[in-house]
Amino acid sequence: MKTILEQYKKEVGQELKEILLYWAQYALDAKNGGFYGEISNDNIPDASADKGSVLNARILWTFAKAYNHTKYAHYLSLAKRAYQFIIDYFFDKEFGGVYWTVAANGDPASAKKQIYAQAFCIYGLSEYYKAPQDDEALRYAVSLFDLIEQYSFDREQGGSYEAFARDRKSVE
Repeated sequence: MKTILEQYKKEVGQELKEILLYWAQYALDAKNGGFYGEISNDNIPDASADKGSVLNARILWTFAKAYNHTKYAHYLSLAKRAYQFIIDYFFDKEFGGVYWTVAANGDPASAKKQIYAQAFCIYGLSEYYKAPQDDEALRYAVSLFDLIEQYSFDREQGGSYEAFARDRKSVE
């Protein structure tokens, strides 16, 4: 049984390396920063595709978690790349929260505040915080948590709202 588990662990570890290598090889957007928003089945990136906050938060979480597990410096550099793009382009400097999507160049494409996206960014930022102990990342994660706590609960009907306008003055 021990031999089977050791072999399984080795195979899973190799699969993880291959998945992370794929993203590092095909998804890096050298022109606009961050990661491409879309890649074809033939591994051709669409340099003009919008970039989604959920995908970028997942990339951040994945590379931060991989670094925290392996301590392989390249994973931390890729996590930092994802982190910096999220902070620079997805975070709304005026109203807080993260945009649903940005254009390839980082301009807001859909500025609504989807709760789902705020939550995924909390996951990514929290895992990233653990890697370099970056207090700024923690502050951003807490600000998103506070936003969700303050605005997502529907006091009239119970339950939660799914999305808000950029300024959170209306529900979408």
